[in-house]
Amino acid sequence: MQVSSIRDEFPICNTQSDHELVYLDHAASTHAPKPILDLFLSIMEETYANVHRGEHRLSKISSDMIDAVPQIVSSFLGGGNLEDNGSQVIFSSNTTSSLDLASHVFSSKEGSVLTTVMEHHSNDLPHRQRGEVFHAGVDERGMLVMDEVEDILQKQNIKLLSVTGGSNVTGYLPPVAKLARLAHDNGARILIDGAQRLAHARIDIQPIDHPEHIDFFAAAGHKTYAPFGSSFLFGRTDDFDEAPPYIPSGGTVSLVTEDEVVYLKGQDRHTYGTPNIAGVIAFGRAIQYIDSIGMDQLRIHEIDLLKKMSKGLQSIDEITIYGDIPVDQKIGVVAFNIIGKNHRDVAAWLDQDAGIAVRNGRFCAHPYMFRLL
Repeated sequence: MQVSSIRDEFPICNTQSDHELVYLDHAASTHAPKPILDLFLSIMEETYANVHRGEHRLSKISSDMIDAVPQIVSSFLGGGNLEDNGSQVIFSSNTTSSLDLASHVFSSKEGSVLTTVMEHHSNDLPHRQRGEVFHAGVDERGMLVMDEVEDILQKQNIKLLSVTGGSNVTGYLPPVAKLARLAHDNGARILIDGAQRLAHARIDIQPIDHPEHIDFFAAAGHKTYAPFGSSFLFGRTDDFDEAPPYIPSGGTVSLVTEDEVVYLKGQDRHTYGTPNIAGVIAFGRAIQYIDSIGMDQLRIHEIDLLKKMSKGLQSIDEITIYGDIPVDQKIGVVAFNIIGKNHRDVAAWLDQDAGIAVRNGRFCAHPYMFRLL
């Protein structure tokens, strides 16, 4: 993998203030490379038009471009042909909104939701708002206690197992295939918060009749080298069609009279209003950009960087690292504290003195942080 030539495609890498930028905040948001930025700009300048609402040339071009993205997503996830796998891809604005849509889809179903204490709030609070939620714990290393997951699935009436595909705090990669099998063995669906996984570690959705099939998967463009404002929820068509529209609106209906409303089925049922057309198309191209480099190559490179980072931090006595997780079971995330120093001060010093951009705080995952601390 030609790292230097790939780096040259990211304009942000050429911006400097007092120091060369060392951007280590990808868990919050990634930057877009030049090919994605060029595509986004060309859409805004040359083909900007609403989709599925007109017969003019620009509308047809935009419609064709956005209609190609669901299959790009499905193929990248290993889901095959959308027409054959009983699934849909519905676009939204960020992972939070996609996870909330999934929570809405399951809100009218009987049963409770099982999630974990290591979740980002976006994969926990929407479920709490709509019904009973159980939380599986983590061990002293910060890894999911699988026996506890299985025990709750067997003893409670769980309709949905909702779990992160990769922690934004420790980088931990739960065994999603095994979790999917456990969920299905106990009559539940599985939802993966893929915000931190999509651009870092390969995922295989599997066919819909496979015991390790991932029923729902959510992720966002701004963590996958695309502009802000686009996300998707991959999920089962039958579950989408059984749920009432997420936000009833013009695009979700086939007929409205003064006394009657007939809602659409499939992708349009939950696609409210005008989507982020340029953002969605750029998101699709960003996925293809990653795929062209090779997920396996990216993973090898990331693990090499992670080993270097971990070794360096471990050599400093004043630093405490959280999450004793093997590198092959995590993405490139390291959470640490410096003894006696405030996290805000550390983040500011790193930026001001060395041009290093990091995330600080509790990472919107307070229960997990409390356990680790």
